[in-house]
Amino acid sequence: MAARRLLAAAVTVALLSLILNNVAAFTPSWVLQALEDGRKRSVGLWRMCPAGGDRGRDDLQVGRKGQGTQRQCEGLGWGSEFAGYQESRSTVKLQFDMMRACNLMATVALTAGQLIFLLGLMELPFITQESQWWEEAIAALFQLASFVLVIGLVTFYKIGPYTHLSYSCYLDIAACLLATLAAAMLIWNILHRRDDCLTPRVIIISRSLASPFHPRLDNDYVESPC
Repeated sequence: MAARRLLAAAVTVALLSLILNNVAAFTPSWVLQALEDGRKRSVGLWRMCPAGGDRGRDDLQVGRKGQGTQRQCEGLGWGSEFAGYQESRSTVKLQFDMMRACNLMATVALTAGQLIFLLGLMELPFITQESQWWEEAIAALFQLASFVLVIGLVTFYKIGPYTHLSYSCYLDIAACLLATLAAAMLIWNILHRRDDCLTPRVIIISRSLASPFHPRLDNDYVESPC
């Protein structure tokens, strides 16, 4: 019963990691970039917006002039290379493309782990809670999510001198830590549950078998429950 509660707790932690991972992906605040003309903008994985102060100043100028188009957020995609002041465009392109790919892979892995857990609870013929691979598959998927998030986040170890990490990046770091925690809880649960199975079998040989000239009887032995 305690093992089932630990499994449910690990899946809940992974669900929180999935939520944070998606919030980090779709908020336009991964990094805060300073531009050559002094303006600032916040850049996310899929959107880019002017910073708060610059956005208000631009809106005020548009209102005064009565012409022009109000500056709004714009979508980003694969291959976008919106670099800040004194940043290499190729480096920025690699960082964001790598993080997009890792973010998507982590989302798929965490979602698949949740679905496998739900299918096990439904007691379908092909997958049950007693299946040997059920909990191991969930742990492997959560560990995969943690691993790919680490790879994506490591690419941001070096950024421009006028660029700063923003809260979306820190949300994804929290998602990575939660995915690691969920995988560690499941791995500990699997290993702890099978400790007894790693001990050698206990075999008790009957006294009749100890005598070479005595007629042999059936083996009397007791094995471990595993």
